[in-house]
Amino acid sequence: MRNKKLMKKVIDLDTQVLRTREQSLRVMIQIAIIRQAFGVKNDETNQPVRDYERDVILSDDEIRKQFNEELNWLNLAKERSDLGDVKEFENRVHYFIDGVRFFNASLADEFETYVN
Repeated sequence: MRNKKLMKKVIDLDTQVLRTREQSLRVMIQIAIIRQAFGVKNDETNQPVRDYERDVILSDDEIRKQFNEELNWLNLAKERSDLGDVKEFENRVHYFIDGVRFFNASLADEFETYVN
């Protein structure tokens, strides 16, 4: 992925005015997986952005492991029959998938099959 495209997304997420808890959760989940996947450091958003091809540094299996952790939290909330938590963790799973879709649509599609 081109670094400029990546950094545009990271900076957009990083500088959003967060008005609701739901928006905060969405931004937190998406920016975390995108930063981790590409190894984006915090100070990079304050520097001039260079354009080059930037590789994903997490393997698909590492991303799957993180996705499975989100699913485990969702399943735990379902076991406890806590509807508020179930909704929050469902959202977390979908936000994670949206973050992955930004850089790996096929992996995001795979994750969708687990929640639909």
